[in-house]
Amino acid sequence: MPILAAAQPDVAAPSDPICNLDTPPGQALLKMLQASAHQRYEGTVLYERAASRQFVTVSSPIDHAGQGVLRRMNAQADPLPENWPVPFDSPQRACDVATVYLPTLESGRTVAGRATQRLTLRPRDTLRLTHLIDMDSVTGLALAMATVGSEGNVLERYEYASIDYQSASERDPLDKGPREYERGRSVVPGYFVLSEDADRGVFVVSDGLATASIFVEPLPPGAPVGEGAVIEGATLTYTRGVRSSAGGLLISVLGEVPMVTARLLADAVRPPREQS
Repeated sequence: MPILAAAQPDVAAPSDPICNLDTPPGQALLKMLQASAHQRYEGTVLYERAASRQFVTVSSPIDHAGQGVLRRMNAQADPLPENWPVPFDSPQRACDVATVYLPTLESGRTVAGRATQRLTLRPRDTLRLTHLIDMDSVTGLALAMATVGSEGNVLERYEYASIDYQSASERDPLDKGPREYERGRSVVPGYFVLSEDADRGVFVVSDGLATASIFVEPLPPGAPVGEGAVIEGATLTYTRGVRSSAGGLLISVLGEVPMVTARLLADAVRPPREQS
């Protein structure tokens, strides 16, 4: 079975369980990352990427399994509900993000009728993208976000057109809590394993904010070796065909990461007989 090889000791990996987030930008980052797990809300979101535009209705996690509901309103008539999970809620996640992004804070614009603060997360290296976040000044919820490329171009964005919060008294005491946040081994500087199924050749990595999935399968007969990539909005789909003494592999990386990161993640894949 293929594996994702661990990186050399990662200088970006936090050594303490909880880092120092005492600065205003650090506190804003922590508040923003925890907001979705502690707010009950419904709203309508405009989501734009590449040449597409979608209107999506969103309900925060409301059932006992911790699942929220969204509907893509201009995808089809009577759109079917789709589930999305409650986000991770952990100070360690904020530490991971602050280690590889530089957070800055300033006054923001009005979004969905609410005052915001602008939290900017600029990467400390070339392995991730910039994120511009307009967070609710009261709740900390990210009401708008734009993902920006290395040349300053907006790759994709979302923004709430309207949002309604429920009061704490309306919460169901049986609601499931936030998912457990477990930081696995580092595979690329700043990126660590969130989950893996080596038998199926599926790995998920994250830097605390951006996430990428790696899929490994046998190289189809007659398929050429080499690499290819397709970018849609901020999402990169990268493929690489390789041959070795262990046979051919097709490695695919899908996520909101730059090309250099996708290549490094593909480099980290080891065929079954090359795991030394």
